[in-house]
Amino acid sequence: MNKKNLVLFGAAIAILAVAARIIPHPWNFTPMGSLMLFAGFLMPRKWFLLPLASLAVSDVIIGSYTFGVMVTVYATYAFTLGGSYAARRHYSFSTAIGSSIIASVIFYLTTNAAVWAFSGMYSPDVLGLLASYTAGVPFFRNSFAGYLAYSTVFFGAYELARAYLPALAYKRVQS
Repeated sequence: MNKKNLVLFGAAIAILAVAARIIPHPWNFTPMGSLMLFAGFLMPRKWFLLPLASLAVSDVIIGSYTFGVMVTVYATYAFTLGGSYAARRHYSFSTAIGSSIIASVIFYLTTNAAVWAFSGMYSPDVLGLLASYTAGVPFFRNSFAGYLAYSTVFFGAYELARAYLPALAYKRVQS
């Protein structure tokens, strides 16, 4: 894809990510994490705020949650964005899919630890942390599926466009 089309595609994904968090959906089955990966791997650096802005817009619409948990969510997504940017020279479809698996596990571990630490829902000991992780398994299952499904669609569409639309061909964005 050329740079303009890549940015337009990224913007369309961002709009989809906001809409997918607003409309009824299985808990945590959203494209937000895949948007972070896509932006980090492929979009120009000056567009990095787009996925985080999408997260903020959707949070304004759906409402906020515990501050410490919210900070952890944003930090984890920012880490995903930065990590995929750092690995962009090694981008391939399989790297993107592998990264989505890793990112979903990191999201599960960090956000459930944050719920344990900041929500007051669990005892402040190892048993409370384990209870938080146990209660988070259904959310993790959906999050994991969402990361894989949306990453497959986003990166797959990008790869198909690169392969079958030569007029849109563009070397991977480096800045």
